[in-house]
Amino acid sequence: MRVVLLHFLSAENGKHSSILKKLSDAASKNGHQVDVVSGTRDTDSFRITPYEYVAVVCPCTGIIGGKISAKVSEVLENSGSVSGKKGCALVVKSGLSAQKTSRNLMRAMEKEGMVIDYFDVIENADHAAYVGKKIG
Repeated sequence: MRVVLLHFLSAENGKHSSILKKLSDAASKNGHQVDVVSGTRDTDSFRITPYEYVAVVCPCTGIIGGKISAKVSEVLENSGSVSGKKGCALVVKSGLSAQKTSRNLMRAMEKEGMVIDYFDVIENADHAAYVGKKIG
């Protein structure tokens, strides 16, 4: 299955880099073809249409509040046909509002017509390896 790992994480953050690597490696071991795409940089010519499964990964932006970046909704709107695609919502934990951020991310994905079959809050790189097995 073709899987896109669409992330809105900082490339300079070592924790975020290791989480992305573990997610990608674990999903690849399940036989999926995984493409990792940055939602903050690589979105000019990016299309979700050729992928069968979309995993969206975003960080918690504040200590409290549970807000997601406006870029998430913008990328999902402008990336081709996402209606009816299966996907998962993953949030990297930092602060107290990870569950609310997860709920808001799922709401944004479902607003575009995606079918969410899995969601989780990633605590560390080891947990990311476990979560990556469930992608796809």
